[in-house]
Amino acid sequence: MLYLIRTLLFTLLTSLSLPAAAQHAPEISAAAAQRDLRILQRAFSELHPGLYRYATPAQFDAEFARAQTEVAAGGDRGRLYLIASRLAALARCGHTWANPYNQSDAVVQGVFNRADKLPLTLRRVEGRFLATASAVPEVRAGSEIVAIDGRSAADITAGLMPYLRADGASDGKRLAQLDSDPNGGAMDRVFPLLYPPQQGRYRLTLREPGNQAVREVSVAAMGVTERAARLPAPRSDAWRFTVDGDTATLTLPTFSFWNGGFDGKAFLARTFEQLEAQNVSYLVIDLRDNEGGDDALGQQLLRHLLREPFTMPGGRRESAYERVPYILARYLDTWDYRFFDRTGEVTRGEGRNWRLTDSDARRLAPMAQPFRGRTIALVGPQNSSAGFLIARDLRRSGVATLIGQPTGGNLRGLNGGELAWITLPGSGVAIDIPLLAHFTSGDEPDAGVAPNVNATPRWADAQVGIDTERRAAEAQIARWRHN
Repeated sequence: MLYLIRTLLFTLLTSLSLPAAAQHAPEISAAAAQRDLRILQRAFSELHPGLYRYATPAQFDAEFARAQTEVAAGGDRGRLYLIASRLAALARCGHTWANPYNQSDAVVQGVFNRADKLPLTLRRVEGRFLATASAVPEVRAGSEIVAIDGRSAADITAGLMPYLRADGASDGKRLAQLDSDPNGGAMDRVFPLLYPPQQGRYRLTLREPGNQAVREVSVAAMGVTERAARLPAPRSDAWRFTVDGDTATLTLPTFSFWNGGFDGKAFLARTFEQLEAQNVSYLVIDLRDNEGGDDALGQQLLRHLLREPFTMPGGRRESAYERVPYILARYLDTWDYRFFDRTGEVTRGEGRNWRLTDSDARRLAPMAQPFRGRTIALVGPQNSSAGFLIARDLRRSGVATLIGQPTGGNLRGLNGGELAWITLPGSGVAIDIPLLAHFTSGDEPDAGVAPNVNATPRWADAQVGIDTERRAAEAQIARWRHN
């Protein structure tokens, strides 16, 4: 017993004599964190061909210097993930981000799986936060979340904007990432790192449906696994096709089916055969959740709608390198390592980039039996990459009436087509970096695709489950029927 007491006293006295830094050593040392930032800065400057489309080298230098100061005493993986997200967002590129699907196990377990998430899912509508589902009895679905820990929806939105990705000035894409859906998720990934729960709880100011009064509740933060177990299953990315009388709906939430075994072209062929067989007059194509993937699927869809050939625009293609430096290659991963060596494929450009052969304008021919009815495409800010391209080509070809909100993407061109992700060795944080930049010819605006008919979700509709944009499509079809 006396031995045990002496041992405990020795341990206590020893711990009291240690400096604070030794007692509370950071998860990532200052040296490791600062090395991560140096590696990321070099990767951006030597691999990213569109890095300076919207920001200057001086702006990047200043932001990296700020980041180095922020980790001067070290940090944890959450802090490094947050800093990397902010640095990536400075490129104003929809393909440059700390992609959750490419993170190391250390980041997934140490950041994403923390029990620091809101116990509900949100949708941002007309600048307000709508609780779409709740895992706790204190909050009803359909309630407005007026404030979280005293921060209004507007303040939270402003705080998160510097961490969100989009091409150029397509801010609608940034705002859409506040929604709790597979293309959003910033309220799970970024919000708890910026505004962590206090003693494991969030204080919510809310307004319930049909009640103008506000009240406050305290709710326990939770992990995504626990929350998911209490909530309805999230929406599926599966393609869907239904026919209701003279109107059909084709829902295409994604063009991304890498190694999934799904044959999208065959699905489209069957769909348009059924449209012909049933003599359907009106087709609504719901693209609103489509961030992109294989642009060949969008081109195949377009061919089923064209009645005369359509020319897709070409443009200039650039790379930041001829060969990826070895010192960076060891931290990189991709799906095709041929991206890393462009020997014989590039020539030195006038600026920092190398030039590839320009992409030629491409002529798309209609299918032998194209759809003979009238088509509406529902579009919105989630449409980027190949989702943006199909919206652009549907609008320019005139084969569909676009209804909804302006898309993401950018008419000036995108960075993408070839991608790698760099995993920083100290923290395990991974950042996607596009390896090709595409520049369109002509004087295009810094914007996505504008719809033919604007239809923005309304709060009153969303609160009771009405799809504002779908209602606008139904109204357009009704006008066509009576003309």
